Order: sequence, then structure tokens, then C-alpha cells
Amino acid sequence: MTFEVVRSALYAICAEMKSVIMRTSFSPLLSLSADLSCALLDAQGKVVAQGRDIPVHLGAAPFTVRAVFAAFPIADWKAGDGVIVNDPYAGGTHLPDVSLIMPIFHDGTLCGFSLSRVHWPDVGGVAAGSSSVSDEIFKEGIRIPPLRIIENYAPREDILALILANVRVPQDRHGDFRAQIAGARRAEIRVMDLAARYGVDRLAQVMADAQTYSQRIVRRRLADLPDAIVEHQETLDGDGIDPDARPTIRARIEKTGDKFIVDFSGSSPCVRGPINSPIAVTASAVYYTLLAFAGGEIPPNNGVYDVADIIAPPGTIVNAAYPSPVVAANTETSNRIVDILLSALAKAYPERTPAGSYGSACVYTLGGMDPRANRRFVHYETVGGGAGATSTGAGAGGIRVHMGNTMNLPIEAAEVAMPIRFRAYELVPESGGEGLHRGGAAVRKVIEVLVDGVEASILGERTLSPAGGVAGGGAGAVATFTYRSADGQARSLPAKSGPHRLAKGDRLEMVTAGGGAWGQSKG
Repeated sequence: MTFEVVRSALYAICAEMKSVIMRTSFSPLLSLSADLSCALLDAQGKVVAQGRDIPVHLGAAPFTVRAVFAAFPIADWKAGDGVIVNDPYAGGTHLPDVSLIMPIFHDGTLCGFSLSRVHWPDVGGVAAGSSSVSDEIFKEGIRIPPLRIIENYAPREDILALILANVRVPQDRHGDFRAQIAGARRAEIRVMDLAARYGVDRLAQVMADAQTYSQRIVRRRLADLPDAIVEHQETLDGDGIDPDARPTIRARIEKTGDKFIVDFSGSSPCVRGPINSPIAVTASAVYYTLLAFAGGEIPPNNGVYDVADIIAPPGTIVNAAYPSPVVAANTETSNRIVDILLSALAKAYPERTPAGSYGSACVYTLGGMDPRANRRFVHYETVGGGAGATSTGAGAGGIRVHMGNTMNLPIEAAEVAMPIRFRAYELVPESGGEGLHRGGAAVRKVIEVLVDGVEASILGERTLSPAGGVAGGGAGAVATFTYRSADGQARSLPAKSGPHRLAKGDRLEMVTAGGGAWGQSKG
């Protein structure tokens, strides 16, 4: 009983951390869309609990903490320390995801650490929103290696000033960072309460047992399934720079007994554009797929992550080599990796596997000056699409899938904050694949800018590669992106493009892809 009470409390603390950050942050991306994640680590830096947040954030946590503790050994940490990092080549995901790690002590004994990974809407770089097309990591924004930015609970103003000098709208980013600190302090208070009530030793034992508990569930469920070796490969929709780039991701999955081995050998080398996946992002996609395939209701932590054995050759699109750009891997490549893994598993386990999804987060960013307030603005948003159908029912429409878990950002909030108007925001009928169970519907979103000089970028997928069906189901409709000038002229855009310079009255039209169907239609 004590194990279950304390283990559940750890997961509740992660949820409370998230609530605190959302309520105190400045950015609608955080306060309304919840593009952030929280986790608790044990005294050795292993994930023991995490929120129901963003899979690509949380699966990368083991890589993040390894990089942080290589720079700052655990024995050197003191109460009130805080380390910030966003470097994709030091355990991060992409530059806009800024992580803060703080230790938790009770009566001088280290109990563990809190970790929050928050998507800052802008971290500098060549385009507003820091999510556009570029050919090297330096152009994507400020890259922060592990830095001790907090000492004795007080931020180091020199380091903070350096970071904020390299971002757009620094006052908002300062507020978001303070919100991260508030979330960490709340986690510290709650874990210290547990340590005081149950004792440091018992708390540490529960943290260890929680990882063992989750791993036993996963291994047992894997062992109960028939063994199989399956393969699948797909091409991505280009990198935004080279018009001929169609990189391939190849995955081979070996499920034998309670082992789960994923081999990405044969995948394409890194490309010039920003779709190269850091190993932490690729691993996150594998962990997510493993948890989903094993059946759900498994408390995620390091115990689960340790089950997967990943082979990802360095220098390939699934294990990016410095200084390759990576910003779209977090949102686009990661989701395509999941669909590729699920398509492979569907060859042996179709009843357990959904059809292909819209394979994207469909990120668009806007930036410019708002003359109403004489203030710079930056906007980052994702757009939902079609989820794949399953053996039990149709796919959901207009939803973020797989590696993302953000909420819908109300258009009213965006229109109040920026000089834009949403001219359409709707589901696209019959865009899901046809079959016994239909794929989820795509989304159509049209934005009109109300002032000159607005910078815009789009990062999407599945304009060329529709979401595939399972068990004979049909593919979903492909995505389309269109620029329409104020005089009515239209121009199709590739899946990844920008930054574009928009004038008053210009519109961006985004239609995401539909999900694949499951099974053949009766009759």
C-alpha cells in the first residue's frame, strides 16, 4: 500500500509541476496549449515518474540528464542549484525546448531531481519562432550547453541576460523561465513532504521499485506475444532546401521473448535541411511505440526505457551529426518514425496496430511588429490532423498524434494578441482513408495577416507520402500548403518552407493529411 501511495504521489507531483508552469507562464503556447513536460528523477538521475505530457520531451530525458551530469557530477550539486540546457547534441531535442533541472534535498540528503522541458516560442535564429528552414544548427537559434544558471535558488543574472539578449520578445521568455523555476520549487516542496512522512530511505526504495514494476509489466506483455521480425521503410517529404531530397528511414524490429530491438541501419545519411533527428528524439519515438504496443496503462519511467535496444548509426537521419539542423525532427521526423515503426509491427500484429497518422505536428510560426501595442510579437502553433484507425474503431480527426500532446490554442486568444485573423478552422470531410474503420479527418486552417512585414514559416509532412492503411485499409488524403496574396494569386508551398515575408491581406492556408483506414470495407 505504501508503494502504491508514494508511487502515485510522484506522478501527481509531475502533474502539479505542469499546472504551476502553465498558470505562471507568459506564453499562450504554455498557458493555453501546454507545450511543456515535467518529470522526477531519482538520486542517480533516472526517470521515476513523468506527467501525461509530450512523449518526445520525456523520452529524451535520460539523454538530457546524462549530458547534464557529465558536466556537473551528481556529488557536486547543492540545494538551490539549477542547470539549463537545450543543446540537441547534449541530450536535448531541438533548440526551442529548454530544460531546467534542479536537485531535491531533505535534511542534507539528495532525494532526486526535478526536470521541466518547456517549449520557448522563440530562441533566436534566422526566423521568428525559431522553427523554419535552415542548413545548420547555428541558424536555428541560441544553443545552450549545460549551464548552472541558478545558485542558492537565485538565477545568475549574467547568464540569463546573455540568453535573453539572443531571443525575440525577451520579457516573455524571462517570464516563462521564471515559471519553470516556480514549477521546480513546487516539486521540491512536495517531494520533501514525502521524504518527511515516509523517510528518505523508503522514498528511495519506492523510486527504485517503481522502475522495476514498470519494466516487469512491459517484459511480461512482450513475452506473451508471438515472436516476430518485421521491417518497414518510408521516405520523407523533403528537407525544405534540396528539391530532390527524399531521405529514407528504414526500421527493423525484432521481438523475441521479452526483448524489443529496433535497428535503423540502412536509413539515409543526414540531409541539409532541418529534419535530421538527434538520437534522443529517435529514442523517444521508440519508447513511445514500445509503450503503446505493450498495451497502455504502464507507468512510464526509466524501467520501460531500458527494455528497448536501439541501433541508430551515427551520421544518419535518425542519429544526427553535428552541426546538422534538427528543428523539424522533433515535430515531423519523430512522428514519421512512429508511423514507420507501427507499419512494421502491423505486418505481424495488425489487430494491435493503428493505421498511419497525418505524421506531423504541422508547425507554423509568425513574427513581426504589432502597431496596436508598438510591440514585437512571435507566434508558434501546431495544427492537428487525422489519426489512424484501429481494429476497434475510426481514427480521431483534428487531433495531435503520437509524439505531440498539446492542446488546441483558442483562435480568440491569438487574434487578441496579434494582428491576424483566422478565416477558416475546420475539419476536412472524407479526408481519412476508406475502409472497415475510416481514418481520422484532416484540418484546414487559414490565417490572414492584418499588417505588413509579417514573417511566416511552415514545417509539415505528408504532402507526398499519404498515411497508409492497415489490414487492407485505404490511405488518407495528402496535406497541402498554399500562400495566397492579397490580390488573390495562389502559390503552392512545399511541406517545409520559409521564412516568407507576408503583406497586409496575405493568407496562409494549411490543410493537414488524413489518417489511414483499418481493414477493407464490407461489400
